[in-house]
Amino acid sequence: MKNVLRHYPRYSVQFLYPWDIRQIVRLERKVFLEPMLLAPVVRKYLSPRTRFLVVKDGPLVIAYFGYEVLGAYAHVLANVTHPSYRRQGLAQFVLTHAEPSAAKMGAKAFIGEVRLSNHPQLEVLKTIGWTKVGVINPFFGNGEGAHIVMKVFQ
Repeated sequence: MKNVLRHYPRYSVQFLYPWDIRQIVRLERKVFLEPMLLAPVVRKYLSPRTRFLVVKDGPLVIAYFGYEVLGAYAHVLANVTHPSYRRQGLAQFVLTHAEPSAAKMGAKAFIGEVRLSNHPQLEVLKTIGWTKVGVINPFFGNGEGAHIVMKVFQ
């Protein structure tokens, strides 16, 4: 399979195929309070500045990471792991393997937002070199604030 970037014991990381977009939307609904809907995901997918990397267990998308390159920064759109597959290191795996792809597009760093209440995500990011650089209150539609997080590429 040409699209496979890396294997992780039973899983593979690859760039998103169009036929997997609906799985991304279903994961968004399962995990996020404010999920991206189908039309915005498709628009992002079609943009030359955007990449989605997915982790698959056979045909099933079990995790993904999306980002949009805006100059020197790659803005994180989403980092999601299916609840049944959490605590296996998949988030770190896909995030780490996205760096070379973003760098090839001209990015020097990732930047994103994490809910103030999302302590597990903050811990994952900390273990792979991301730092909190600020807070925005409120940020999300429900009024919750966000930590601004960043990872400068080596």
